Amino acid sequence: QDQTPHYAYMKRVLQALQWMRGPQRWILKSPQHLEQLGPLRATFPDATVVLTHRDPISVVASAATMLAYGDRVRRKRADPKAVAEYWADRVETLLRACVRDRDSVPGERSLDVLFHEFMADDVGTVGRIYDLAGLAMTPEARSELDHFMTANPRGKHGRIVYDLKGDLGLDAGALRERFAFYFDRFPIREEAH
Repeated sequence: QDQTPHYAYMKRVLQALQWMRGPQRWILKSPQHLEQLGPLRATFPDATVVLTHRDPISVVASAATMLAYGDRVRRKRADPKAVAEYWADRVETLLRACVRDRDSVPGERSLDVLFHEFMADDVGTVGRIYDLAGLAMTPEARSELDHFMTANPRGKHGRIVYDLKGDLGLDAGALRERFAFYFDRFPIREEAH
């Protein structure tokens, strides 16, 4: 379904919010943008588009686990395997559209960020995004980023252990084959599963 009218509505809402209280710049983050690069660019032609790429098996495991946990609150019975099947399909749809449409976003307005590179140099990656967006990385901003990352290391509050097969009924090998098209397009590092 063409999402252009919905993006136009979102732009109108952002304009109203900006008129009321600011800010002058927005950061919009949604996995849905991966399958809506055309409407996104048509609605926000001057946007800086940052596409993050991670092993899709990790993405499916994370999304399905998080949503299955949430289902315990809003449903009588959680079905993690059904949630995982849905998200495997949904992530495939998103990534196929991204592979199809990625080259429609001009290189001078976009950046591909690989998850493993971001994890290796988080603040440096933010600096690259700032450069692309024409923002100044002030010493104060750099200091605040460094301080935040030092105070909040990955895994600070523990880590979730994912059991693809046992909890979600998914086979890592089958998923790897299913998402081969994405690994072929982007140099994503496979994560352990």
